[in-house]
Amino acid sequence: MKLKKRQRGRKILAMVIGAGMICLGGCGVKLGEEFKEEVNTLKGAGIQVSEDKASPVGIAIEIHNQSDKDLNYGQDYSIQKEKDGRWYVVEPLSPVAVTMELLWIPTGSEDAMEINWEDSYGKLPKGHYRIIKSFADEQKGYYLAGEFTIK
Repeated sequence: MKLKKRQRGRKILAMVIGAGMICLGGCGVKLGEEFKEEVNTLKGAGIQVSEDKASPVGIAIEIHNQSDKDLNYGQDYSIQKEKDGRWYVVEPLSPVAVTMELLWIPTGSEDAMEINWEDSYGKLPKGHYRIIKSFADEQKGYYLAGEFTIK
């Protein structure tokens, strides 16, 4: 009987320590590799972040395509944080779950979307960030980025 109580006590202690580690890990962001790819290279196309809708758990963006190319893109995205003038990939706490649909934004048009990343990235602490989305035309791929600040 004492052995079962001791094992149960160890399990509870392990769960408490694990929960504490998760809580401590969620207080900041884990930065991955430096992102060295060029962004916003397609003239006339871009992402604009609604700063008044930027929060620690999500943002609203507008995608503008005034280029001479029809573009396709998906729901996927990544978040990067600026540190010492360089951009680093923010590592998600859990996989970013999005639907794999292919969206299309023809030349001369705009689209808008709201993104909530709390399940994947948790609550972002104060700092300067950008959201990166991949776009492509019939010949080439592009990264478009929109910057925002969490206050």
